[in-house]
Amino acid sequence: MEFFKTVPNYDFMGRSRFWLTVSGIAITSSILLTIIVGPKYGIDFAGGTEIQVAFKHTVDTGEVRKTLEEIGLPASEVVTFGTQEASYLLRLQAISPVTPEKLAKAKAAFVKRLEGNGVSRFDLSPGGDKLTIFLAKDVPIAQVEKGIVDSGLMLGLRDEREQEVKSKGEDDEEEAAEASKRCESVSCSWPQQGIQAYEVNLKGVADHVMEGLRAKPFGKDAVKLTSEWVGPKAGKQLRDAGIASVAYALLFIMIYIAVRFDLRFAPGAVIALFHDVAIVIGVFVIARIEITMEIVAAVLTVVGYSNNDTIVVYDRIRETLGRLKDREIESVVNRAINETLSRTILSSLTTLITALSLLIIGWNTSIRDFAFAVFLGVIVGTYSSIFIAAPVIVFLEKRFSKLSRKKA
Repeated sequence: MEFFKTVPNYDFMGRSRFWLTVSGIAITSSILLTIIVGPKYGIDFAGGTEIQVAFKHTVDTGEVRKTLEEIGLPASEVVTFGTQEASYLLRLQAISPVTPEKLAKAKAAFVKRLEGNGVSRFDLSPGGDKLTIFLAKDVPIAQVEKGIVDSGLMLGLRDEREQEVKSKGEDDEEEAAEASKRCESVSCSWPQQGIQAYEVNLKGVADHVMEGLRAKPFGKDAVKLTSEWVGPKAGKQLRDAGIASVAYALLFIMIYIAVRFDLRFAPGAVIALFHDVAIVIGVFVIARIEITMEIVAAVLTVVGYSNNDTIVVYDRIRETLGRLKDREIESVVNRAINETLSRTILSSLTTLITALSLLIIGWNTSIRDFAFAVFLGVIVGTYSSIFIAAPVIVFLEKRFSKLSRKKA
């Protein structure tokens, strides 16, 4: 199937300087925006808590946001989620309802209340929903929990491990009995190297939010669908890994093209791929769309698609160089691009239709940003294969030496 009945004869190289200038401005603008304004990192990279909540009826997002501010969670993002109108996605900067200052005060109060019992550890988990306490003496769990409540912290739900064991039935009576000795209410205790260790469940951010929402008339029947949190340290590690994955992709693609074709082909492909990544990130910065792990996956998808398109053009350039040895390099590259133009348009349109379908159908779902990144990436990837990768070959040929015409 051909898009054109005959091979077109467009002078792509004749306008290459103009398009390279436009792309140069676009890349520079994207880099400056990324440095000055900065990307809007999602919870995956910045850390925070994400909660999916379903209400019985549609709720004004302003009311939800106001409730979150009242319970001490300002700067929260509330958006509709999924196909149901009453489902909302809450993005919170907070990871734990217990701030370092509050934890320090609670520790001082707890030590004072259990003075003489040798408190050697009072540590909060990264998610803020587990408290580990070491005492020199075996203190009743009820007394430990009272000390925690009196110190200003809120107890959470009964330990899930205990609930699971107790729900197994009569066949596990011995194991259930052992669990009941270790765990009472929301705490567990066990001896450890001459000390008594306690693990206490506290109310996490998700429990804190749901309690606040259910206290309002509109949120009486609110249901927590899912909740997840990412600490700032883990977020930084994921962010670094995402950047590294894109960098490694560009490096290995450059090596592959240098081996597969010629060393002079590699820079054009990498510049084109860098152009695609920079433009996509730049648009996300302007639109203030969150950069998440899904977006990194979309960017790598775009890199793969764009590189595949570039390889097709490069292969035809190399083939044409062998057939038209006496032609100028601009003429050869023009001919190669025109011969692959039909295939490029058809494959790009097919991919665009697929990405557009995902974008429309998944507009209120978590795949919206991924689909948008792929849709945008296909457009700039097709553009860069013709107006970036190919002109760079012409530039290098004129600047340095003739392209190698050896067969791979």
